[in-house]
Amino acid sequence: MRPRVRAIVVVFTATICCAQSAYSGAAASSFGFIEFRARGGGALGHTLIAYGEVAKTGKRLRYRASLGLYPGTALVATPLSAVLFLPGYVGTETEDEKSPVRFVYRRQLTRRSYTELLATVRQLRGAVQGWHFLFFNCNEFAAIVARSVGLRTPPTFELPEHFVRDLAILNGRSS
Repeated sequence: MRPRVRAIVVVFTATICCAQSAYSGAAASSFGFIEFRARGGGALGHTLIAYGEVAKTGKRLRYRASLGLYPGTALVATPLSAVLFLPGYVGTETEDEKSPVRFVYRRQLTRRSYTELLATVRQLRGAVQGWHFLFFNCNEFAAIVARSVGLRTPPTFELPEHFVRDLAILNGRSS
């Protein structure tokens, strides 16, 4: 298969997979959910997570939080951000709500996985965080969270939209 056709097929498959996942009812054993989001904004975009509980009916989602890893200094706008390890923090920025979301991968979670997710988020928020453009960025944050709930992760050295799409391809539909 030619590379361009293969890329279109992969994107189409991931889009269908995620669309089915997003609109399917919650499984009987589902307690919570996590979304991995790739949004526009800035030079390259941004990866963040959103999570919450599934209502008892299994059809409505109650969002609890949306978080990402951000550099905590103005130096990020300089070439130094490519070589320096900068202070960073786990939180939310107004840009998360303003910028269009390019891709979403939602995964239903069991009570045990959801509890593990909350523990991982609490640990990451409480730890002194750093940020590096190449080695510890928003994709790496999302990968740590994804592994905590048992998901396989793609390489983190790619654009946010590609990272989230590859995460969806590796893990398939929400269970």
